[in-house]
Amino acid sequence: MKAYHNENKMSLNVIKKVIDLGDGRTIEIETGKLAKQADGSVVIKMGDTMLLATVVSSLEAKEGVDFLPLSVDYQEK
Repeated sequence: MKAYHNENKMSLNVIKKVIDLGDGRTIEIETGKLAKQADGSVVIKMGDTMLLATVVSSLEAKEGVDFLPLSVDYQEK
């Protein structure tokens, strides 16, 4: 029996920017690394604080809906 190894790896299109606030603090913004199941995600870091924001949307607009339903889930750890 032969064992096969899948050589296909997901390529990461990671974009990272660092913003210097000029007073010794920096903000790091990174996308493309976490929450790949979401349609969009971003991690924002400043000091010991980190925020992960994700967006999931439908490709098609629903008929008769004239507003954008929005939900926010917050977890502090």
